[in-house]
Amino acid sequence: MTKARDFADIAGAVSGGKIASTDVNVSFENINDTGTEGTKVAVGTTAQRGSTQGQFRYNTTSGKAEYYNGNQFLSVSSPPEVASVDVTEIDSQAGGNQTIVITGSNFDTSATALFLGSSGTNITPSTVTRNSATQITTVTARSSFLNAQEPYDIKVTNGSGLSGILAAQINVDTGVAWTTSAGSLGDFDSASSVSTTVAATDVDGDTISFSLISGSLPTGLSLNSSTGVISGTAPTVTSATTFNFTLRATANTKTADRAFSMQIIFGNYYGDGSDGALDTTP
Repeated sequence: MTKARDFADIAGAVSGGKIASTDVNVSFENINDTGTEGTKVAVGTTAQRGSTQGQFRYNTTSGKAEYYNGNQFLSVSSPPEVASVDVTEIDSQAGGNQTIVITGSNFDTSATALFLGSSGTNITPSTVTRNSATQITTVTARSSFLNAQEPYDIKVTNGSGLSGILAAQINVDTGVAWTTSAGSLGDFDSASSVSTTVAATDVDGDTISFSLISGSLPTGLSLNSSTGVISGTAPTVTSATTFNFTLRATANTKTADRAFSMQIIFGNYYGDGSDGALDTTP
């Protein structure tokens, strides 16, 4: 049928401002609506839906535009957008559950959340609470998060099937970081009282302990495993003596090693002692 014939049929089928479907059999392709106000589509309740694939309509029951894909009607809606999370570091060894608040927009009442591991291992929270269109609260066992899968993405999926992802947000068991520089902890006089401290931090806030894993401290000195203080009475030497050792900082299962040294010098009562050697010159 030609376009001219289509329009002729339409004109002849108009009655009372309406066209009866039984009076006309026409089709239109590549319609170009040049108006500015909008194109009117079919409007009706859920009960008034049709069943033809490709139908597009406005559903007054749901208040949403929808289309029929051949199997079901799907709503046309905006996808959720994930903007941020309030937790970006998780200590998997701490036990218990981790509450994570997800902030964004367009979260519908059926929204769900997932944490996507970098290698495809996903975590489903034990509970997901949609607080509002802009906030979701999840609760997940800390032990579910794996260091090997960091960083985790955040994915929110609405009831419509549309989803939004915020990439690379959550890290797991970030290592202990030394704050004391490697190398010499200083020079200390022979037979003198010594006290020096090594320190490290843990982003998870876990308690850090210190241990000697290789080498040896100067004789007479000991390491406080809780405070990192190395103290005691330095050994008596007759020439400068360097002690090399490696300490380990541990927080739960996370560890970091660092090499240090301490030099014990001979206390020169007659010279300046700069060479660490005994100077007997009066």
